[in-house]
Amino acid sequence: MATRSNRLVPFRAIHPGEILRDELLERGIKQKDFAKSIGMQASHLNAFIKGKRDMNEELAMKLEAQLGIPFKTWMNLHNGYVYDKKAIEQRNEEDKNAQAFEEDCAKVINLKLLYKKLDMNLLSCSDRVCKIMEMFPFDLRSPEELRRNVAGFYKHSEKVQIDETNMQTWLVLNWLKTSQTEIHTTYNKGNGLYAADKIARMANERTLTVEAIKQCLNDYGISYVEVEKLEKAPIDAYSTYFGDNPAITVTYRYNDLDKLAFDLLHELCHVENHLEPNGGAFISMEGTLYSKDPKEKEANEFAREHLIPDNIWNDIMRVGSANLSPHRIVNTIAREAEKNGISPSIAVSRYKHDANWYQTSAYKSPKINP
Repeated sequence: MATRSNRLVPFRAIHPGEILRDELLERGIKQKDFAKSIGMQASHLNAFIKGKRDMNEELAMKLEAQLGIPFKTWMNLHNGYVYDKKAIEQRNEEDKNAQAFEEDCAKVINLKLLYKKLDMNLLSCSDRVCKIMEMFPFDLRSPEELRRNVAGFYKHSEKVQIDETNMQTWLVLNWLKTSQTEIHTTYNKGNGLYAADKIARMANERTLTVEAIKQCLNDYGISYVEVEKLEKAPIDAYSTYFGDNPAITVTYRYNDLDKLAFDLLHELCHVENHLEPNGGAFISMEGTLYSKDPKEKEANEFAREHLIPDNIWNDIMRVGSANLSPHRIVNTIAREAEKNGISPSIAVSRYKHDANWYQTSAYKSPKINP
């Protein structure tokens, strides 16, 4: 679709005959009498006034002589009418094409939601489409191009409600925000491991913040992006390459800093072991923690081991298992975790998950403070 002119296009083109009609009415001159005065058939004048005959130089000269309105003014009115008429036809064609574009897009993504997130609801259809086409170098109407440019690997779960168009919309928004994120550090193989060690350490020291995460990842050549969650698109985190640098996106779907640390470590495993610069992506979403996919299982174990090394976890559980009451076990685990340099909330969260026992609100994870 061609870029539109900045010139305002009127709702309709004004024929110079309308101007003449208003002028005659203002002066109290009847059309029949005026036609006679300029030597023109009354039917021809009426056709001109109704916009059915065009202005010509001879008529413009007669109107100047009879009304005192310059020849140039009449010719400019005529030229403006011709230009506006063509511009309106072009606008109508653009609107028709834009509407067709939006109808095709709406089959693949949630276009209304995309416009809302991009603050484009108040724009005209053609202007919205022009902006969208400028923003994205791939065709939003094409499922194949979306898969090639923004898709990630995820498996459907019968327990999780997913709206495919919302998922695609989130991926499109993520592509846009990631493309706008600048990073000036080179990523080298192994940087993901260094970043994982530092994030796990900060999480256990309870010094982890969003700013600290961003700084840590950027120092190792990894982009950190946050894209708001969408309804029925239960994405926790996403990892891919953008250019020469890996990028990790989070949604803060749960306001849980320990879970955020786990999700980041999970994605750093993908970055380090599974992603390639020439394409591919991974999506962590509801159900990923229980996934049987070998790469997801590896990423889960990577995150667990980094947050609490297995030898330390075994020592903690050896002491905790001496108690019979789950509530007493939780208190013991928290106390032993503290002794071993592990955050009590991280240790208790792991116990609750492993034991499938969530009947305590003690040792809650810190909230995320963007």
